[in-house]
Amino acid sequence: MPRSSEAMHCVSVSVAGLWTSPQAPRVIDSPALEQPVQLEPWLDALDDDTRLALCREKRLVSQLLLDTPVDVIERVQDAERRAWCRVVVPSQRSSLDPRGYPGWIPADQLSASPGCGPADDAVQIVEPISWLHGLTDSPAIKLSFLTRLRRVEPSEAAGDRLWVETSLGRGWVPKRSVGESLAPSAATLETLGRRFTGLRYLWAGNSSFGYDCSGLVHSLFAAVGIALPRDAHDQAETGEAVPLAARRAGDLLFFEKPNDQGELRIDHVALYLGEDRMLHAPTNNARVECRRLSGSQYAAQLCAVRRHLSDRSTG
Repeated sequence: MPRSSEAMHCVSVSVAGLWTSPQAPRVIDSPALEQPVQLEPWLDALDDDTRLALCREKRLVSQLLLDTPVDVIERVQDAERRAWCRVVVPSQRSSLDPRGYPGWIPADQLSASPGCGPADDAVQIVEPISWLHGLTDSPAIKLSFLTRLRRVEPSEAAGDRLWVETSLGRGWVPKRSVGESLAPSAATLETLGRRFTGLRYLWAGNSSFGYDCSGLVHSLFAAVGIALPRDAHDQAETGEAVPLAARRAGDLLFFEKPNDQGELRIDHVALYLGEDRMLHAPTNNARVECRRLSGSQYAAQLCAVRRHLSDRSTG
């Protein structure tokens, strides 16, 4: 029987998919369900059509990084007798559920160990990728940008290693790859975002192995301490509304297109860099890019600008 309202758990793989149901993953998605996750082999096996189907068939809704806290709502078994957990993700706000983004994760990609959960002394990965070394029962694990880890030694400790406690046990990451806080400025957002130029788009992607448009924006702003909702249409309801012509560096640009019923809906978001430039993760099978807004298809689709940075933080 399903159980409800369990204690908080944390993700225990480098990147876990948040699926629409236990039946949503296909055979080709099996590597993404493993413990430890086989993320890069999964992505390498996806061609243009199977990537696009993640969107068109509404299979994947988001991704969660190692040690991301989730609330487990219930447990079930699928036809393969794999245990699944229905969860909500408090760190990914959504109009779908006031508790956080809802979805399903394989139960063995979650942990209730003491090494996970919120911590005042947490550090975050600020490089595009880093490696978690020194685990007792596991080889080194490749971590995504923005992975948050519990520090277990002072940052000024000698050496180039920072020891951390995770849901997988104690290990270390290179000190150069972590930070505690980044300035919430347009310059910081652009510097961080440009590191992902050329990264292939992934529907529902929320890691530096692949982003969708709102996942990229969600992650960049989270890195500077600004918590946005996960999806573009929810992000468009936050911040300060700004006239289209008054946009400035650090603002978010929102774009609309007709849905299947012919109704205009927000379906894309980009970070404005100033001087007619924007950074975004375009549609399926494209790559993160910096481009000019004028003269593009996006210029006609621009419908809203939202501001989260103060006047002092645009430089």
